[in-house]
Amino acid sequence: MIDKTSWYYQKMSAICLTIIAAGIITAGLVYTRTLMIPLVIAIFCYTILAQMAALLHRKFSFPAWLAVTVSILFFALCFAGIIYFTVNSVGGFLKGAEVYRENLLATAADLVHKLADKGIVLDQNSIITYLRELPLFDWFKNFGKQLFSLVSNVTLIILFIIFLLLGERKALPSTSPNPLVQEMLSNVSKYLSVKLVTSLITAAIVWIILVAFQVKLAFLFALLTFLLNFIPSIGSIVAVLLPAPVLFLQYGLGAPFFAVIGLMTATQFTIGNLIEPRFLGDGMDLHPVVVIASLIFWGLVWGVPGAFLSVPITASIKIVLSKIKHTRPVAELLAGRLPR
Repeated sequence: MIDKTSWYYQKMSAICLTIIAAGIITAGLVYTRTLMIPLVIAIFCYTILAQMAALLHRKFSFPAWLAVTVSILFFALCFAGIIYFTVNSVGGFLKGAEVYRENLLATAADLVHKLADKGIVLDQNSIITYLRELPLFDWFKNFGKQLFSLVSNVTLIILFIIFLLLGERKALPSTSPNPLVQEMLSNVSKYLSVKLVTSLITAAIVWIILVAFQVKLAFLFALLTFLLNFIPSIGSIVAVLLPAPVLFLQYGLGAPFFAVIGLMTATQFTIGNLIEPRFLGDGMDLHPVVVIASLIFWGLVWGVPGAFLSVPITASIKIVLSKIKHTRPVAELLAGRLPR
């Protein structure tokens, strides 16, 4: 029989080894981020495309090879369309860059005069000089360089997805012989599918609002809204604030500025807080505090891609922990329940 001192020693040893292992794994994730991020994104995209291939195979009697091919082509065409419209949107904005610069300078001068009427005197010449030297439009011109980097990463993601889908040719039905894998894929697939649909609806409404007010870069902001909606909590806030600089350049602080911001806020609130929870139910069974903590952790480890992937990764880890006897209490804590 183990005495109390030995029991405590073994317990502390296990905790220390766990902390060391967690540190080593985290360091490995940071070091291998260039390869791991596309791989993880590909796996999550695969969970959706595999369901699409299985649907084509089961409902429409597509041959396995044709179902896989259609799924891959669908993903590639969506990506190509996004790149095409994004490039055109940015190009159209840059054509009017000087006009927007003059609008910015005129708005600043008008603001200085209004403050002067209220007794607040500012050096207009210094402000105008600073705004003229502001590298805002250079940032937009450098967008193309970032776009090429994005294309290379997405190309790697597509390659991973192709290999994963090709592995489905012999077993296209979505059932998996491993219950753990099936549960993980089912949960992640449900979450991503619901987020995909609600994010598309949100982005479409935002695009309609921006087009109605003739806001430049409407498609780009709609695309960013779609992507940012996958980031829990803060993603929708950032999506609402992103068009603010362009709105200011076009309309100043007039009624259209506040109308667009208000309509976008109402859209995000309605879909994110009223509609989406009805379809997600309990979601990924993660406590809100855990969601925020995972967002911070994965954001520090993998940057912006980590923020996008934080919820499905954490939910998958929770499922694995719930199947192991010694880590089951940790899974319960992640769900916001006290271990029994």
